[in-house]
Amino acid sequence: MKDPSIKIEKLSKEALIALCRSAEKMSELLKAHGISEDEIIAEFDAMRKQARRDATK
Repeated sequence: MKDPSIKIEKLSKEALIALCRSAEKMSELLKAHGISEDEIIAEFDAMRKQARRDATK
C-alpha cells in the first residue's frame, strides 16, 4: 500500500542522464580504488549498527 504522504516525482530526462553519469563515475572511482559495492554495504551496515548501539547507551 502506498503512503499518500510520500510524493515521488518523475525525473526529467536531463536529471536521469545526470544521475546515470554520476553512477558511472562512482563505479569508476570504486574500481580504481579496488573497492567493491559489497564492501561499501558491509561498512554502511556496520556503521549503522554502531550508531544504534551508541543511541541506546
